[in-house]
Amino acid sequence: MNSIKTKLIGALMLTSLLVGLVVLISTPYMVEHEIAEKALDSYLNAFEKSIAHYIEENQSWGEATDAMGFAQSQDFRLVEEVARLDSAPIQFTLFDQNGHVLRSGPEFKLGEQAVLNTLDDLEPIEVRGNVVAYVLSGEEITLSPKEEAYLHTLEETLSFSIMVALLAILPFGIWMGNRLVFTLNHLISAVNNMAVGELKQQVPTKTRDEIGVLADAFNAMNAQLVAAYENLESSRNLIAEQASQLKELSIRDELTGLYNRRFFNEEVQSLFSVSRRYAQEFSLVLGDIDHFKMVNDNFSHATGDKVLRIVAELLQSAVRDCDLVARYGGEEIVLALPNTGVAEAKEMLDRIRQSIEQYPWHTLNDALKVTMSFGISADAGAPNYEQLLAQADGQLYRAKREGRNRVCHG
Repeated sequence: MNSIKTKLIGALMLTSLLVGLVVLISTPYMVEHEIAEKALDSYLNAFEKSIAHYIEENQSWGEATDAMGFAQSQDFRLVEEVARLDSAPIQFTLFDQNGHVLRSGPEFKLGEQAVLNTLDDLEPIEVRGNVVAYVLSGEEITLSPKEEAYLHTLEETLSFSIMVALLAILPFGIWMGNRLVFTLNHLISAVNNMAVGELKQQVPTKTRDEIGVLADAFNAMNAQLVAAYENLESSRNLIAEQASQLKELSIRDELTGLYNRRFFNEEVQSLFSVSRRYAQEFSLVLGDIDHFKMVNDNFSHATGDKVLRIVAELLQSAVRDCDLVARYGGEEIVLALPNTGVAEAKEMLDRIRQSIEQYPWHTLNDALKVTMSFGISADAGAPNYEQLLAQADGQLYRAKREGRNRVCHG
């Protein structure tokens, strides 16, 4: 596909060539016509004077005898000679006002009488305001060698000028084409970049013509589009962040920050199924803060809330990323430990139990002491996690019966 630049250069070259050819063809014709007009004017002026002189001397004009007399007069011969010397000879016929031929031409002979109203392009000759003769010019003139040389030189000069003009227009066309397509190329590149996702584009402009206006309009629209897209992205990110926050709020316990019971029940089913499919060890743990009701009764519910938050922090800091910890209800905490047998679970929970017992609870109240009991179930034959959870609950009650602040397992 031809580019606009190529088309512009081609149009300039073709236009210049056509204009040059028109000038080359028409100028010699116009010059030749001007020479003929000048020659005819010279004849007309000379014949006007000679006819006026003849009428003054003979006091007669318009008869056939006057036509023959004038043609043979000294005035006529003098006019022919002077006009021939002053300008190029031109073929023409001279009539008096009645159509008598005063000077013979291509179609009329001396002594004949023509019907003037049947002839076109007659040039009148007036003497003292009265038409006394008509001139009918021919189509051909005979140029002198000097005039022919002049016309030949003119044609060569025009031909050379056309060639120079074409050579001059070529670099100008290239320069103008480059200037024209500079902004267009950037526009095309910008649109293509936007098509592949690079929205932020600005087009440099060098002109204030229609293309420059188009580029400015593109830049303005692109800036608005980018701003709208950035606002949309910001809104989308904000919505995604808020959705994530809402999801977290829906699955987290508001007081402790641990997962809530509903989320635990959803997730533990998946963990249990994976462990059974791949024959992996899996432990469920149920824990309970010892004498938590006494904490609320003796030290206030606000203190009880603080105890719950601290216990939750100690638990979260002690478990692995793959473990699941949730507040199961009140002061009960549940843990799902994938790839963990009874021995590993007991070791982990003993560390947690000791960290809770050894925590500086006196910073909340000098008389405050907190311990926690845990029950573990890791029965590989349990058909579902609910049975494991029931077994863990039984071990928790056992820990409570045996004196609290301990870890029991079956």
